[in-house]
Amino acid sequence: MTDFMIYGATGYTGRIASEDAKHLGLRFIVAGRTTTAVTELASYLHAPSRVFDIDNNQQLDSHLAGIQVLLNCAGPFMRTAEPLIRACIRNGVHYMDISAELESYQLAEEHDEDARTAHVMLLPGCGGSVAMLGCLAGHMVGTVERPARIDIALHVAGSMSRGSAMSATENLAHNCLQRQNGRLVEQDTNNGATFDFDNGKGQVQCVPVTLPDLITIWKSTKVCNIRTFVHASGDAFPTGPLDVLPDGPTPEQRERTPYDASVIVTAEDGSVRRAVLHTVNGYSFTPMASVEAVRRVLAGEVREGFQTPAGLFGHTFVEAIPGSSIKNL
Repeated sequence: MTDFMIYGATGYTGRIASEDAKHLGLRFIVAGRTTTAVTELASYLHAPSRVFDIDNNQQLDSHLAGIQVLLNCAGPFMRTAEPLIRACIRNGVHYMDISAELESYQLAEEHDEDARTAHVMLLPGCGGSVAMLGCLAGHMVGTVERPARIDIALHVAGSMSRGSAMSATENLAHNCLQRQNGRLVEQDTNNGATFDFDNGKGQVQCVPVTLPDLITIWKSTKVCNIRTFVHASGDAFPTGPLDVLPDGPTPEQRERTPYDASVIVTAEDGSVRRAVLHTVNGYSFTPMASVEAVRRVLAGEVREGFQTPAGLFGHTFVEAIPGSSIKNL
């Protein structure tokens, strides 16, 4: 039996994840839709490969046979998550992905009961900002008695991959949300906030955005009021035609543009606690964290149904990724 499959392995992040998995000595299959690209990557990594269309249930079921875990790296996830989640539930395969799109998490919520019945785990966002922010929030909430509100921000530095830019553009049409008294409600995009990322820049302005952490942090901390923000520096959000963008930043560019996150937790009595996360560039963090998450799942760290990285592995998970540390302010 092969341990797991990476679908979307030939994409920018999927390829890095595949290389990381090879480096760790894991047994995996590279998979995707394009025969030439998948075959070339499989040859380079000396790994088995599979090529199939996720819209064909018969093909999906056939290719998932004998797989323990599927890591979905193929965005936009608003198109790929549902057929792959359904297929994993049908075939008893644990589903994991690297999505930063709300749809993956809403789907995981919707399919939670079916997954539990099938003894399948759904772990969207096993790498990336969901793991970063969830662990940071979990760390700080654990130090606050009766936490009432979480405001959390991600500092995005450097350039986006072409795939991320396309996914982000598709999601811009959605309303900006916050969690208020346990419910997802709209918020005014003009209601920005300032955060200190402890990077020498002091307080910086952050804009409200809809991040999946509105679902995952609520699930793992039970705090009913959550707002999510982003501060972008450099050329993080590209302009112009997206199809002419490079696949993603070079290793040197990633090295020069680390990410940070900042959290403010307000208790019921009005007292405030703050912490920051310093970590590597998101395009370095995501493949490392997702493969580490897969490794842990294969080792038996599994719970049925919809799970979150911080909830499953604990808030120290982020600090297992090289270059990552949390600091109380």
